[in-house]
Amino acid sequence: MRRTSAIAYFLRRWERARLAMQLGDKLSQAIDSEILPNCESIQRMRKSISVMVGALAAFATVSRADENLFGYTYLSDTLPKGKWEVEQWTTGRIGKESGRFLGMDFRTEIETGLTDRLQASLYLNSNYFYSKGAQGSSDSFADKNYFGVSGTSAEFKYQILSPVKDFIGLALYLEPGYGTIESSSGAKHHEYELESKIILEKHWLEDALIGTFNFTFEPEFQKGDGDTGYHTNLKMEWGTGLAYRVVTHWYAGFETRTQTEFADANLDASQFVAVFAGPAIHYGAQRWWATLTVLPQVWGWPDTTGTGGLHLDDHERLEVRLKAGFNL
Repeated sequence: MRRTSAIAYFLRRWERARLAMQLGDKLSQAIDSEILPNCESIQRMRKSISVMVGALAAFATVSRADENLFGYTYLSDTLPKGKWEVEQWTTGRIGKESGRFLGMDFRTEIETGLTDRLQASLYLNSNYFYSKGAQGSSDSFADKNYFGVSGTSAEFKYQILSPVKDFIGLALYLEPGYGTIESSSGAKHHEYELESKIILEKHWLEDALIGTFNFTFEPEFQKGDGDTGYHTNLKMEWGTGLAYRVVTHWYAGFETRTQTEFADANLDASQFVAVFAGPAIHYGAQRWWATLTVLPQVWGWPDTTGTGGLHLDDHERLEVRLKAGFNL
């Protein structure tokens, strides 16, 4: 009986709400047909409000385009044609096997939408190193305390499928670059690289939950001081990210990175494997956004004993990256 009474109660409430909505519609139609046609100022106000709402909706869409919800993994979105954005990256790499080691990587980027699907960017890269008695898994690192501009790179990202309009988002990424400082040790060298990515992106729960997967393929052509010629390495990386919109403007997520490098581009000659995993937090306003990711190394090979633990020659114990973007 109680269940039947509850159902009847809700049905009565629903019928009342339906009748109220119908009455509201009729009243609105009557006002539109009888009152508003004779009041030009109100009509103009209605049109102005409609234009403002449309413009705000369009701006809100633009401001969210190409927001980076993650510090390391990329999304498939691109800036709309003619839009510009400035980004600043700051990455801290902390801790070797022993001693003191701090590497800071700085990237200043300006990017623009060439079309609604093609985005281009230009980076200026610099580094700071502090090292004192640092020892990696097998390498020793010279004591350093200096800052230097390390090179430049360009980025091109083309969106093939949209995660909003299509079943899945898909983008291709290409980044040619030139560098003069080796990021893991701070040693001087000359390096040409061609970083390419396949970017997949998927949305769930009405865009509240966003996932991404990146595969990176990067040949590097390096020559150290005193070398007579260049040697080739091949770097591969797999990155994943998952972020959930916890409240308006805020996303909380999780990222993973797995990186390996092959000497002389020989796929049978892996030099190391390093795996990172950690949290990411993102805030997005109308004209700017910021993302913080904390990635400790959770597994690596070879470690100090050569079996597997943390690989601390080419990587560090902990990476922390802060990215901020500003719409122009």
